[in-house]
Amino acid sequence: MKLLPLMSLGIGLTVLVAVPGGAQPPLPVGPTTAAPAPGTALEVLNQGVDRYNNGDWDGALADLNRALELNPNLADAYLYRGLVYSQQGNDDQALIDLNRAVELAANNPNAYLSRGAILYRQGNLAAAQADVERALELDPNSANAHLYRGLIDTQAGRRDLALEDFSRALELNPDNPRAYVLRGFNLEEMGRHQEAIADFTQALALDPNLARAYMGRGVAHYQLNLDDLALEDLNQAIQIDSSLAVAYLNRSYVWYRQGRTDQALADLDRAIELNPRLAEAYRSRGLIRGQQQDLSGATQDLSRVTQLQPESALAFKQKGDLMLQGGNPVGAIAAYDQAILLEPNYGAAYKARGDARLATGDDFGAIDDYSQAVTIQPDDWSAYAARAQAYLRVEQVQRAYDDLTLVIMANPTSADAELFFNRGLVRARLGDDQGARRDFERAGQLYLRQGNGAGYRQSLDQMRGL
Repeated sequence: MKLLPLMSLGIGLTVLVAVPGGAQPPLPVGPTTAAPAPGTALEVLNQGVDRYNNGDWDGALADLNRALELNPNLADAYLYRGLVYSQQGNDDQALIDLNRAVELAANNPNAYLSRGAILYRQGNLAAAQADVERALELDPNSANAHLYRGLIDTQAGRRDLALEDFSRALELNPDNPRAYVLRGFNLEEMGRHQEAIADFTQALALDPNLARAYMGRGVAHYQLNLDDLALEDLNQAIQIDSSLAVAYLNRSYVWYRQGRTDQALADLDRAIELNPRLAEAYRSRGLIRGQQQDLSGATQDLSRVTQLQPESALAFKQKGDLMLQGGNPVGAIAAYDQAILLEPNYGAAYKARGDARLATGDDFGAIDDYSQAVTIQPDDWSAYAARAQAYLRVEQVQRAYDDLTLVIMANPTSADAELFFNRGLVRARLGDDQGARRDFERAGQLYLRQGNGAGYRQSLDQMRGL
């Protein structure tokens, strides 16, 4: 079984790549003026900035409130109070203050960048980009602004543009390890694994304690099939930050590929424990449980994925697959319906729904779904073969023959004994005994080669009956 690719997590990252939240560029900090008069709003503001830089959010907030009491039009006080609110998780109040900072100081790039950073975090990419672009107009050499624009482009799938911004940020500040991490993740998503490894390695040379850099490098090693190096890096990432849920998720993929399923499940359990909203951990655990015939647990996991990702057609398709495997074709049809509603051109979902309809006895509904599947994916030979079965059930024998012949001609070296056996049955129904005998002979040879004694004897029985 092959685990399917992960969906996007946070900053547009996919297979085995974690959200580099800790790698986001810092917001601007620093005193706003030198040696202000004692007791003035500027002096209190600078005290607040110092406390902000030292992580004393409550003390900074008190000073910034006092500064605004002394001078209600002090733009930098609104800017830094907005930053404090952001650090405290109060983004709504932060945006109110940053809006006021922009009103009072329309040419301050830090105000736009700070507001853009929050808007980015909230998923409002269009507004975030507008603010970051304005910050770059005011300060083209802002490394942080280039990093944030790169993040926005990454989220929007514009990876070439993101690469330009990350590279420009590193030109402006070549000693920023988190910039190398961000560029490394972007290169990883572009399939440029060796270059990604170089960036993650450089980040670690600058800061050996960056867990996400180890994790990113482990991902790249995994993609290059260097599992031992991947495990070494992922183990190091977890040692540095044992709360990094996505590191356990990523390591589970290496364990799984090595056939160490118990370790993979243990890591997935830990990832879910650390982050109960990590949909990809539920998806991967559900797929493994399904493989192990734990269909109840697998269905629960995939149901959780659909709750966390209600717009994911893949999640509903996989849930339907498990329900069909567990003998619940009616429930499977409902899941496939939702997948198709979300993605009307999802050929595999039509094919799967056809299988479920066939299981309920809705032969004509199954034919409709199989026909839709091959319209969307003309090379889906499994859909043609399945439609042949449905045609045979409704006595459309010639159409069944046409579909099976199409599949066999398209795959002349096929070792699928069932294809030839089924066409033998169809040819016998059409009165073509000679053609049926050839197909049963071919099926029997393939069954024998595969060690399927029952299939071999069944082929012989059909030949004797001709």
